[in-house]
Amino acid sequence: MKKLFQFSLLLLGLTATMSCFAQKQIKEGSIKFELADMGSDAPEMAMMNGTKMDFYFTKEIQRMDMNMMGGMMRIQVFVPATKPADGTILMDVMGQKFQLTNLTEDDLINSNNMLNTDGIESVVYDEKDTKTVAGYPCYRADVKMSTGMSATYYICEKIQPPMQVKKDAKNQLKGFPLELSIDTGMGVSMKFEAKEVVKGVSKEEITVNAEGYTKKTMEEFQKEMGGLNIGGGN
Repeated sequence: MKKLFQFSLLLLGLTATMSCFAQKQIKEGSIKFELADMGSDAPEMAMMNGTKMDFYFTKEIQRMDMNMMGGMMRIQVFVPATKPADGTILMDVMGQKFQLTNLTEDDLINSNNMLNTDGIESVVYDEKDTKTVAGYPCYRADVKMSTGMSATYYICEKIQPPMQVKKDAKNQLKGFPLELSIDTGMGVSMKFEAKEVVKGVSKEEITVNAEGYTKKTMEEFQKEMGGLNIGGGN
């Protein structure tokens, strides 16, 4: 279980590499992803089957919601666009509910938020390799991360979430990934596909509901979970 939990957080760190800019963009909406393929026969990793990621964004705030293990593990990350330090993470791990507050910039980047690009080492685009995902035109981007992980994205330039957490982030992607084929470097690969893109966001979808959650700092949470690193490291 510890390995699975660490892997899920590592995945959150990788999906934090998404960003976008283009004309005629969608600047407010939600994108619903599903795990389409799990490249591992390990029984523990099979528990990742059925994983879903929902991403909501407006000019003011973004939210990412990852639901794993049939709802036994759920992670929600809320990040205000203009003041990331006010962000919060809600974690429900088999009924244990924690709200992580007083987060640093690195805490948010390592855990979350589909916008950070600091971890991208290089990007190679192939605009001739195209496909339609969730009804939107996309083209290929091969990405290498400084952590050793690699991914093939199919990105869409018509979707624009808010700015990244670090304003000076380098290697910003030219489009938002609607399909992600990921090699974690841990002997596991997987593919996520966007199943639906919705224009517009309701107030409820971007409002933090922390009822029933116990507030913890990152340090307190890590101690309670046996020293786990929310960024997925050792």
